[in-house]
Amino acid sequence: FVPEQDVTLRTKKQDRRYRGVVDIIRTKDNHLLAVNVIELEDYIRGVLYHEISPRWPMDAIMAQAIAARSYALYQMQVRPWPWHEFDVTDDVYSQVYGGRTSEKFRTNLGINRSKGQVLVYKGKILPGYFHATCCGHTENVRALWDHALPPLRGVPCEFCRISPHYSWKREFQSSAVQKLLNEKGHAMGLIKEIYVSKTNDSGRVKELTITGRDGKTVKLSGKDFREILGPNSLKSNKYDVQMKGYFFDVLGKGWGHGVGLCQWGAYGMSLQQHDYREILQFYYPGAEITDPHI
Repeated sequence: FVPEQDVTLRTKKQDRRYRGVVDIIRTKDNHLLAVNVIELEDYIRGVLYHEISPRWPMDAIMAQAIAARSYALYQMQVRPWPWHEFDVTDDVYSQVYGGRTSEKFRTNLGINRSKGQVLVYKGKILPGYFHATCCGHTENVRALWDHALPPLRGVPCEFCRISPHYSWKREFQSSAVQKLLNEKGHAMGLIKEIYVSKTNDSGRVKELTITGRDGKTVKLSGKDFREILGPNSLKSNKYDVQMKGYFFDVLGKGWGHGVGLCQWGAYGMSLQQHDYREILQFYYPGAEITDPHI
């Protein structure tokens, strides 16, 4: 679908408007895949409102824009056409994207003021990973993905203490978790105990041990367990577990995978008059901010 000039496509189901072109692709399993083909800066305009508040200081918004732009460019490099039909998804597994409907004046202003600026390390685009709240220390990227990048090794952070996600509590029903484990191929009967058996240098869960009432034990990485429960149900990998019969409480801190830019930390830094360059240099130490002449 190719719209005429200054016309946007609108979806009936979500009541959203989109710039650019929309390709409808029939997949190998006979489903339909909708791909929005769009200029990079227009794509970032549809992302930023979902990733940062337009009411936050402009330096925090600009830092987020550069991180999001860098992440998108990196994905374009590692998912080349025609071997991949799209670069990013529109959800939390890439960056949340809402099209033209999600564009706001102040987030667009931050994008315009940082236009073309990206994070690079040794001349290559740095994946600008980001998350909501790190709670004391950002995560080493190697704990989650196959990267060995010094700017993503993690840094101590005291700027996100004002975050509403700094600490949280969530109750889970053991039988519901048992069902999810079985659906993912981990044969598990009634759960007797769940406990954190290993943590990493940033204090996040490296390994979780689950024991069934039949004596069987399953060990999972913190990353895999969070993916099984869902990233919005288990907000981060920094937590302790308290068993309560057929239920258990997760007492957690932070929100997100913890790698790269801490968004609430960026907000805290901007309130202390740090500009966007200082924010990015703090969370991605050793990285440069440059214009790759997109």
